[in-house]
Amino acid sequence: MPKDHPFADRWNHNTQQYPRVAELIADCPLVLDVGCGEGTLARHLADLGHQVVGIDPDPDVLPTDGESTHFMIGDVTGLPFADASFDAVVSVMVLHQTRLELALVEMRRVLRPGGLLVDIGYARNKGLGEKLRSAADIPQNLIAKIGTTSWEPDTIKMDALLGWAETREAIQGILPGATWQRLPGWRYLSVWRNN
Repeated sequence: MPKDHPFADRWNHNTQQYPRVAELIADCPLVLDVGCGEGTLARHLADLGHQVVGIDPDPDVLPTDGESTHFMIGDVTGLPFADASFDAVVSVMVLHQTRLELALVEMRRVLRPGGLLVDIGYARNKGLGEKLRSAADIPQNLIAKIGTTSWEPDTIKMDALLGWAETREAIQGILPGATWQRLPGWRYLSVWRNN
C-alpha cells in the first residue's frame, strides 16, 4: 500500500479497499452504506461529495450525523427505505454476518435503476484450492502493511460459514450478471449494476 493511501494511518484489510469502493461509485450521488459500523467509509465517501446514509444494527458504534452523512440503527435484512431509493449500495464485511440471500434482495430492492451495488467481503477456506489461494495473500499482505498503522474498530466480527465458491454462487444467484473477484488481503469484490 502506498504511504499516501488515505487510510495509511488506519489500515486494515477493509480500509485498504475503501478507495476502490469510492472509485466504483464515483457517479452515484446518494449512497447507502449497510453495516456502516463506526462510519469510516461513510465519512470518506461524504468527503468525496456523496450524500451517505449509514445503517448498522449496533447502536454502540454508530457515530453522530455529519453535514453529508446520516446514521441510523437498522438491519440489512429489513431495510427501512422505499424501493429504488439509492444510487449506490455498498457493504463491507456484512454478508457473512447475516442471512446473505435476504440481505442481497433488500439491497437490490432499494437500488435505483442503473444503480450500483458494491460488496466487499470474505469467506471460509474450504478445500485445498481455497486454502492455497488464501496462503498466496500472505506475502502481499506483509508488503501492503509497510508504512501503515494497523487499526481495528470496535465492531461486531463473525467468522464466515460459506466458502469462497459458495459465496460467489450465492451472490450471482441473487444478482445475475454480478462480477466477482478475489482481492488481496483475504477479500472479494462483487459489483452489480441494476439494469
